[in-house]
Amino acid sequence: MQFRSAVPPSDTQVNTRWLHQELMGRHEIALIDVREAKVFAQGHINLSSHQALSSLEVQIPRTVPRTSVPIVIVDDEGKELAHDAQDRLRSLGYVDVRILAGGIAAWAAGGYALGTGYNTLVKAFADLAHARYGTPTITPAQLQGRLDRGQPTTLIDCRPAHEHQNLSLAGARNAAGVELALHDLHANADPDHLWVVSCFSRTRGIVGTTTLARLDRRANVAFLEDGIMAAVLHGLPTGPGHSRAPPPAPFTAEDALRHQAEGIVKQYGLRVIDRAQYLNFVAESAERTLYVFDVRPEAAYRQGHLPEALSSPGGQLVMTYDVQVAVRGARIILVDDAHLKRAAVTAFWLSHFDDAEIHILPLDAPGSAALAAASLPAEPDDVRQLAPEEAAARIADGLQVVDVGPSLGFEQGHIPGARFVLRSAWPAWIAAHGAPEAVLFTSPDGLNAAYAASESRRLFGIDAYTVAGGTQAWRAAGLPIEVDYEPAQLLSPFDDDWGSPMRLKVQRDQPFRDYLTWERGLGHSVPQDDTVRFRWLGPGAAEGAIS
Repeated sequence: MQFRSAVPPSDTQVNTRWLHQELMGRHEIALIDVREAKVFAQGHINLSSHQALSSLEVQIPRTVPRTSVPIVIVDDEGKELAHDAQDRLRSLGYVDVRILAGGIAAWAAGGYALGTGYNTLVKAFADLAHARYGTPTITPAQLQGRLDRGQPTTLIDCRPAHEHQNLSLAGARNAAGVELALHDLHANADPDHLWVVSCFSRTRGIVGTTTLARLDRRANVAFLEDGIMAAVLHGLPTGPGHSRAPPPAPFTAEDALRHQAEGIVKQYGLRVIDRAQYLNFVAESAERTLYVFDVRPEAAYRQGHLPEALSSPGGQLVMTYDVQVAVRGARIILVDDAHLKRAAVTAFWLSHFDDAEIHILPLDAPGSAALAAASLPAEPDDVRQLAPEEAAARIADGLQVVDVGPSLGFEQGHIPGARFVLRSAWPAWIAAHGAPEAVLFTSPDGLNAAYAASESRRLFGIDAYTVAGGTQAWRAAGLPIEVDYEPAQLLSPFDDDWGSPMRLKVQRDQPFRDYLTWERGLGHSVPQDDTVRFRWLGPGAAEGAIS
């Protein structure tokens, strides 16, 4: 598979016909939708990557690491929002930033396909993989029957720990993403024993179960059809997952994992590189976009990792691929422990998207050269930070706190009395209400808050500060956190929520049914878009049929 850089027209805008041709081709290009998630979910280009204006500077250095890659920005009509995003990207050093003339409205008017919802491409793929690979499946009613009959059954929640602890099947054990493939499910010798894998709805459960059934040849596994949502609708017992629940099974020995990974690599034509090849790719990263993802658990990443690598545990990389890898035609390196099992499984799944060159690198083959473009966003240099304790004292004296982090984070806990606003909505709020004299901004790690403070000082003359280290540092300092809030604390709506059913706390039944109906239909609707092509891998071949 060969890719080359796209060469857009010389104008600052591109039309829908040109963009469609590029998406049909083999060019490096980043199609960035900068609208808020709520609007994005109502209709977007299937191959676009969502990078909302409200946190653009924070996301884009990770998701578009090469500053010379051609970028096309999409909004509703190619107007103010897109031009604002274009200015911000140019200020960060991106040199080839175009706007889709007429935006989504023009794309739809041209008869081109639109997707709805979020992570749509990945969810559509999982639905197709379920049918293509014959993922073994059990319905909630069938599971209830097994449990009622006392048949030996182990429930596994394959989502990250924080999602498992929020809501899960009663008694489910947790093994997130590809970590599940490291467990020895043959440890239980009972021939009637069944391992039932679930996520919140479909995608991660399908990927996890298919990994075990197809790649590891486990015969005693099944995907819980429609996951926890279906379990709730059926009346199966659910509740918060236990943080100290034992693992689903013992870990497989290192040598066995290495043997399994070697088999996957050979069978599906995957690529493993050494240090020399890695350094060559780093040297070429000014001309060819390079992503380096460490697919080990975050705790292992923190203990030591390649300086160029971003932490992206394998299961979540597959689930959020369309967001994390915004450049089509890029190189991707998956870094793993020496056994390479996680990376091999992740490479197998990512290869299906047929839009990147994917390589596997063992952690014992490190390189230390820096990427051509910074992989981590830099903080503005004109920001005045207050240590959490100093910030608390200033708040007690009347300094107003404004939280510009994700609304989900605000909902789960914020500095007492903080107001919430999306950064992109802050100028409109000031225009309607006037600029406050002084503001203390915060966000989870403080980075988005730093951009808000810098803009507020420069554009509106506000005496702006940030909490050093953000709300995370505030928590770590043992300072109080508030969960409840009054409507008056919301300076803008939660428009960064695309409508995730996971955020529903009451009256969930009908929204759950509607969501599952939508998700089950993606395998039919999304492939109608001629720019969407999946590559199905067959044994012994690097390429298979495209659909």
